[in-house]
Amino acid sequence: MSHQYCLFYKNSKLQFGWIQEIRKNKLVVVPTQGKEFNCSPKQTEYIWNGADQTDVVEANEYLLKQINLVEKQRQQLDISTIHELCEINHAYSIEDLASDFLDDPENGWHRVALLLEIKNNTLLYQQKKSDFFARSPEDIEKLEEQTQKEQEKKTQKITEQNWADLLINGSTPEVSSEDSELWQKFQLRLLNFLIHWQRSEEKQYFSEMFRCNLNDQSVAERSIINCLKLTDHPISWGKLILVRASIVLEFGARELEISEKIKSGDIWKNRFKTETKDQRYLETFTVDNEETKDFDDALSWEVLGDLTLLRIHIADVASFIHKSHELFEIVSSRISSVYTIKDVYPMFVPSLSESFFSLSQGQDRSVITYEIKINSSNEIESTSIYRSIINVNQNYSYLEIDRLLNQSDSFWSHLLDFCIDLKNKRIENGCLDIDRLEVKLDISDPDHININTVRENTPASLIIEELAIYTNYLAAHYCSVNDLLCLYRNQPPYSVCKNLEEGVKPTLKDIQIQPAHIGLTADGHSALGLACYAQATSPIRRFVDLVNQNVILTHLSSQEEGFDEDELLLWAKRGEEIQREYTILERSLLEHWKIKYIAQNRDKTYSAQFIRYLKNRKALINLTELQLFIEADLPNIQATPEFEALVESVQPDYNRVILRKKE
Repeated sequence: MSHQYCLFYKNSKLQFGWIQEIRKNKLVVVPTQGKEFNCSPKQTEYIWNGADQTDVVEANEYLLKQINLVEKQRQQLDISTIHELCEINHAYSIEDLASDFLDDPENGWHRVALLLEIKNNTLLYQQKKSDFFARSPEDIEKLEEQTQKEQEKKTQKITEQNWADLLINGSTPEVSSEDSELWQKFQLRLLNFLIHWQRSEEKQYFSEMFRCNLNDQSVAERSIINCLKLTDHPISWGKLILVRASIVLEFGARELEISEKIKSGDIWKNRFKTETKDQRYLETFTVDNEETKDFDDALSWEVLGDLTLLRIHIADVASFIHKSHELFEIVSSRISSVYTIKDVYPMFVPSLSESFFSLSQGQDRSVITYEIKINSSNEIESTSIYRSIINVNQNYSYLEIDRLLNQSDSFWSHLLDFCIDLKNKRIENGCLDIDRLEVKLDISDPDHININTVRENTPASLIIEELAIYTNYLAAHYCSVNDLLCLYRNQPPYSVCKNLEEGVKPTLKDIQIQPAHIGLTADGHSALGLACYAQATSPIRRFVDLVNQNVILTHLSSQEEGFDEDELLLWAKRGEEIQREYTILERSLLEHWKIKYIAQNRDKTYSAQFIRYLKNRKALINLTELQLFIEADLPNIQATPEFEALVESVQPDYNRVILRKKE
């Protein structure tokens, strides 16, 4: 019985078999192992005739014997020599090659041996359908390089997967000297993946390697953070947020160089060439937090007969850093200083923010002065804006001013009365008057966090807050009446969600308010109860304030050089985007440390307040003592809006708290 034999593909693998029959245009193939099956012609690589066999058993035995001979024949073939004798890029069938290079070209088994050996040597030959093409030396070299790279990549992946497995299990890999460079790059790539996350080019690679569930970002992120703790590049969750928000952790050499040049300047020199008053004779004070280093506002109080001149002095940054200055462009991308619980990341280098620009005690400083003439009835008769030189007598803290007020000091008492009047007028105009709680965290010992909840509206803080608000109003009013393009801060009207008893102040849950936004027209600020508002009191800390200060000084000097509308709109858009990131950053860091506090005090009972139900039907709960807003599965809690809550479980590493109502 005569048989045909074939090479065929099954499960993407090339196998030997013999053809039992042809049935409905398909070959009934009997493989060396397994049952017969129907094989389409497309599945066959090569078909040839073999010796006649008397029965099926003999055919199988014969096939297995010939396969062994094929392997021996392959070992005798010199494919490299054959390749050298072939024409480059010429199409050869296996029959052509057998005819040219085999002693017995008619032997089907010898042709199969040649076929398998050529197919196995993809470096020398390229197959297109049933033809083979000898590659050129140039193509071979490129393919060798490619093959080597692929192999190195496979080896690298195996090595990196081993490192990942060790890190996941809490062990630092022992790295050989030859792998040290790869190890360093691996750590930095892993850090880069963590920073950019979904936007990372290696998202798929590292998420699979570290078995990250990208849909549960919080858990996955902190898992990678824990792994990085065992490397040369550890990063805390807080620092990660800072990096993601593009917070400048270090200043560049060029910025430091420019800043030093500014420091060497004369404060009397004024680019705007405006009149500068010498007001160093005034008793001038700053009031700020105890930890403040960058003082950007000061005040003085001068009595002239029946008039009192109240002056608010704002650090003059615009005279040194203006539109055409190199540093102006640098800080335009930074937008503002960032204050976290642990650190301050200033908009300017510390030598400027904490020294040259800062209204530090005993130093001559250039300022923009907002002067308010107040009559004996505590009414404002007029206001003016000008440049001056001052020397601060004292840097006070809020606590120190509160103590002076308790001693009935006349200056500070009169100032408090005036500021109360300012606030009452804003209340009459519809400003939001909400008692706010400030949660102060002491994390000097991270293992024993302390929390102190204080009300923000102390007499001293009320004075400074009202003066800052009114100064920003004066800046906005000046720009508005003079038709100047500046960056106004506007807020649409708010609404109170429910009727409140007379005299009862609304809380955050009682109002519906839209976020404030920056615009080029004065559309009013409803929450402050002002017809116009423009930030101008913190040019050391905020870029918007620096821009507005430039606008005002330009006009005071009668210079026409200012900002065009496109520039201002660009900064407004960029500023709001970055500021949103900063707000999220500060909120996230606070939340992080508050949850750590809960973890350290999990047996404590917390006062809680129901705010509203969210779209996911979870309740938004405010732990009032901490001012911490969290989601909770507490159905029907609306019926008891204020309740006591216990901690069911807390995972500080993953910012998760589960509450239950205390019965």
